[in-house]
Amino acid sequence: MKIQHLHNQEINRLRYDNALKRSFNANIFAYSWYMDQTCDEWELLIEGDYETVCPIPLIRKMGIAKVSQPRMTPFLGVFSSNHLPAEKVEAILHSIPYANISLTLNHLNRLTKYNRKRTVKVPVLDLITPYKKIKERYSEEANAALSKNDGSFVMRSIRSDEYMFFRRRQNKKGATEEMQLTRIMNYAIRYKSAGIYATYSSRNELIAAVFLIKSNNRLFLFDCTENQEGRRSHGVFKAINQLIESNCESNLTLEVPFSCEALTSLIMFDQHQCLRYKKGFL
Repeated sequence: MKIQHLHNQEINRLRYDNALKRSFNANIFAYSWYMDQTCDEWELLIEGDYETVCPIPLIRKMGIAKVSQPRMTPFLGVFSSNHLPAEKVEAILHSIPYANISLTLNHLNRLTKYNRKRTVKVPVLDLITPYKKIKERYSEEANAALSKNDGSFVMRSIRSDEYMFFRRRQNKKGATEEMQLTRIMNYAIRYKSAGIYATYSSRNELIAAVFLIKSNNRLFLFDCTENQEGRRSHGVFKAINQLIESNCESNLTLEVPFSCEALTSLIMFDQHQCLRYKKGFL
């Protein structure tokens, strides 16, 4: 197995992104446009003619390069269109040419030995079943919120700047995170399959919103926000319920890679187990 290390300027981005499209375990976080938005610097390992790829996100401190999971990238790892046994995953990870590595692998990367405490659980909901069956996973509180006629309604008409303005008003802090989210949102909505579901009150006032990106038959919930009225009426949940109802009985899964207590407390999700891989002093 020949593994090649490519610096950023050597990467054929078209071939790399096409390799991810063919991969059985790809996710939105590994695509070149997303890596560009979230990494200070990144490189790539490839096997063969881009059949198997492993992006390497880098940070540099005092001139020393370290492989470190970007803040807005919950998991990466090894991606392939071929069979991917644990031994192959390990061989590629061991080929990363840096001494300090801290990565969270995607859920289809397995290692021959791992510490069960070093796992990240990602809520996931398969949408292939009928809506009635999915609703059986809703809590009593969730079903009560849907049956209550409070005049609220869900639409997809909100713009990204409206979303960010509403988000800032809910005291969500973090200038760096906000800038990254704005760039990701604008790029994804313009060039990719992405959208914002918004919940409005009976007075036609925005009370909650969620931002999602679709990639490789997966719907990733990136961000959610709601005001006090939205929390009372479960606005985030109602927005996601609308998405579920519109996409049920399809070959899609809904994943929640970032925290969203307003949703995960109301729906019984399954879980993907993502392993943490560490080497060196990180």
